[in-house]
Amino acid sequence: MAGCHRGLRGWSPTFLRVIVAAITLAASLTTQPLVDRGLFLYYAYARDASAAAFAEAAEQTTASPMAYWGEALADGPDLNTPMTPENFARGKAAIDKARSLESAATPPERAYIDAMSLRYRGTWDEWNNDDAAYRQAMLALAASSPNDSNAQVLAAEALLEHGDHSARTIALIDGVLARDPNNAMANHLCIHAYDNLADRSPALACAQHLDAMELPPAAEHLAHMPAHFWIESGAYAKALASSERAYQMVVQLDAAAHHGGLSQQRYASHDISVGYEAAMMLGNFATALRWANRLNGFFDGKFTALTALRFGRYADAATANADEVLGPWIAGLANVRLGRLAEAGAAEAAIRKQYGSPTRGYIPQLFFARLAEAEGNDRDARSWLLQARDNQRADFYAELIPFVPANEALGGYYLRTQRYADAVSAFNDCLATYPNDPRALFGLARALAAQGKTAEAAQVQSRFEAAWTGADTTLSIGDL
Repeated sequence: MAGCHRGLRGWSPTFLRVIVAAITLAASLTTQPLVDRGLFLYYAYARDASAAAFAEAAEQTTASPMAYWGEALADGPDLNTPMTPENFARGKAAIDKARSLESAATPPERAYIDAMSLRYRGTWDEWNNDDAAYRQAMLALAASSPNDSNAQVLAAEALLEHGDHSARTIALIDGVLARDPNNAMANHLCIHAYDNLADRSPALACAQHLDAMELPPAAEHLAHMPAHFWIESGAYAKALASSERAYQMVVQLDAAAHHGGLSQQRYASHDISVGYEAAMMLGNFATALRWANRLNGFFDGKFTALTALRFGRYADAATANADEVLGPWIAGLANVRLGRLAEAGAAEAAIRKQYGSPTRGYIPQLFFARLAEAEGNDRDARSWLLQARDNQRADFYAELIPFVPANEALGGYYLRTQRYADAVSAFNDCLATYPNDPRALFGLARALAAQGKTAEAAQVQSRFEAAWTGADTTLSIGDL
């Protein structure tokens, strides 16, 4: 038998190519499911799980260039994650390994590897220029491979990472959705692409597709994404449902990890915050309190008193202390609404002594406005309300909405002071930013009725009642 062993010397080049091809095919069959899993998890922005899947594929065989390409992809930036020097170093090592195996890759795979190598070709200090080269390479690859969905969505992502929400970006996403309406990444990017556009309606189908998809717990960010669209379009109950689904997946991930803390899950606080935002726009205190309790522990303070304030439980809100988020200001606001002006005035004096006169932070500004109104100081009341409104315009965008919209409070102030035209304007401004805000609808109906616009008031009242379905809270003008 020993005489039959000749090594590779003397074997024909054709035979050697067949052997190499067979080895490559075997490696591909072994690792492809893991590469596919890694790519899907990347599309779900489950970066750690994605990197782990690609690394496992690389460990199973060292002849899988796309496993190393995937590691470089997972080490790069995404729409929620900037590039870091540490990730750059890991990604550069991974793509260098992929390039060393490029002879075993197919021509399409080599195109992906060559594009990714541009992203890591220089040093960290050259990152911005190299990332631009990667972006251009992916656009060229997408143009030359119009039916390759992965090329299209990765090119679109590269544009969105650069802040490009143009028709070019949307065309790449739409091209994939036309062929495959359930493509996970295309639906994911679709919602992000329309986050900052005036007309978000084209993202409706994307939200619906993601809501309907069966997803593993590791893809909880995909389950959360429809909440962006629902929040932005004023479908707060649907945003709540999407958020609940994502939250339950986070709980499953945490249980599987055995570390006993949701805070270890990367998107947990954001997912819960968006669910809480949606609950605070609706009328069910019990639901909002459940989300507040979920949010407690992620930040320096509890959200219980803020929730009580939003839903008119002023006696409970007035007990807010330092353990509560913005406790002194919430207690002050609650005392004003309870008619306890002496307590509210004492709180104002203590706050000014400790913090000075706040010029930022809408909850403090709403407190100062409401106290000024109660004291008959029209100038200061309006000034504080306008500051709170302007702060919110600067600080909130896309799916991020304030727990108490300042234009609601401004409209309520005008309504109580019988400036009905101003109230209508403020409530309409609020509804333009936060569609179907039920408290704004409630105030708008009353302002229109006070102007004698009975038919319009009735239409708005009907919209309010639909939005207030399932509420356990009764509103009054004083609550705005």
